[in-house]
Amino acid sequence: MAPTDDDFQAQLNDVSRKLSLPGFLKSLTPSRLPSQAASDASGSSPKDRDGPAHRRARSFASPLHDTQSTTSEPLRKAATLLLAHSPNASSAADPYPELCESEAKARVAWRKMAANAAFSVFDHGHQDLVLAVDFNFFGTRMVTASSDHRVKVWDRRDDSWTLVDSWRAHDAEVVHVKWNGPFMGEVIGTIGEDGYFKLWQEDVTEIANSGRRFKLIYRQVSETKVPFMSLDFKNIMQETWVALVTRDGVLTVLEPVDHGNLSGEWHVISHKQITQPPPPPSEERSFRVCFHHEQLPCWTAIQAGLDRRALSYAVAAMDVVKVFRTDKNRRPYIAAELTGARNIIRDVAWANGSMRGTDIIATASKDGMIRIYELSTPEPSHAQSNLAAPAVQETQPSPRNRARNAPSGIGAGLAGASRLGDAADHDQDPGRVKHAVKMVAELASNHGAVWRVSWSSMGDLLVSTGDDGAIRTWKKASDNRWLEYAEIEPYKGQ
Repeated sequence: MAPTDDDFQAQLNDVSRKLSLPGFLKSLTPSRLPSQAASDASGSSPKDRDGPAHRRARSFASPLHDTQSTTSEPLRKAATLLLAHSPNASSAADPYPELCESEAKARVAWRKMAANAAFSVFDHGHQDLVLAVDFNFFGTRMVTASSDHRVKVWDRRDDSWTLVDSWRAHDAEVVHVKWNGPFMGEVIGTIGEDGYFKLWQEDVTEIANSGRRFKLIYRQVSETKVPFMSLDFKNIMQETWVALVTRDGVLTVLEPVDHGNLSGEWHVISHKQITQPPPPPSEERSFRVCFHHEQLPCWTAIQAGLDRRALSYAVAAMDVVKVFRTDKNRRPYIAAELTGARNIIRDVAWANGSMRGTDIIATASKDGMIRIYELSTPEPSHAQSNLAAPAVQETQPSPRNRARNAPSGIGAGLAGASRLGDAADHDQDPGRVKHAVKMVAELASNHGAVWRVSWSSMGDLLVSTGDDGAIRTWKKASDNRWLEYAEIEPYKGQ
């Protein structure tokens, strides 16, 4: 039965209606476009792409899928009806490419609009370089730390960032800052070149921008008197752990005695020298720590015998990454080592996605490469033969008194004879599984040296930045390759 005018008009109306809906535009992917349309979208002229330098976003999505055999069904139907209804169907030009071009242009326009709305520039007001930035769990608050010794907290209101408070947090550069999880109030952790780790908790009764809104509730000096270089928090509901690593490679994992009171005593779960010997003072040092932040470890690891409440954290130590887990006795062990970097590793990030069956960890290296590793877990029947873990050199407790201003809990934990994390490794310790490691991608970043990598909340997008100041996004393609998906060029001022 030949299509009628009403059928033809209904199909065109359907296409127009869908193209006008933001929800339809958001759902557009290269897999829903013909290859020519995807090519047009990614190969548009610089004039079409360019906006203000700090707001430009370029899409490299077209290589991510094989689009030779995929089409946008509403457009195909409308084009078929249009061609069949033509008075001279045999000689009429195929309208499908024209409709596809319109769809591709709409897709590019939406991406430009999204980029403009999502990326903004504002004056942070610090008197020196900003060395660290972190967002809270919901992305509604931001904290910045600077070489000017100050920390600032910002709230997002009406699509802009409003300063909540600014205060002098350390007597030296503040090198790293992190929000604690969402269940223990508004708590921030900072570390500075003065050698201190500090916890700050918001007091909402204080006036905003008074310099007193965030109260110091805990501080601890580095035991080796070498400044801390990195920190991270781990939360399981209302429980909190913190990991710290110093510039000479000493890793400390802490847990509060009372998880409901972060200002009280803390005890040491692990205290380890992760490099032996420590790097010489003349050598550039790089240490970074990150937790696996999900509530449960990867399900295959649990199936193989790992404790469901095991802590998992990755530590970048110069040019290798050591992946630690804790067994059923809460003793840490090395579950895997990630190698292959040709220079020091500046950052490490552990992707969410416990249900995928494998763990994915990304590293940023000074050699200009981003490396992505996949950690798989052997079957339970094979796991038992791999329970033993490599021995890790432990630091000896210092007999000298700790900092006079530090609370006694953690100091006593470090100096005490009983330390959970320092017990000798035994083959019979239950809950120890080892991982098979595979480097699944080695990406030339074009950043020069890569400084930071971070995963999206779903663990499917990787964001990187480096010496060139650009922000790049990486995505896994249908053929399992990791390819550059989008780029935001560096802000160059007015």
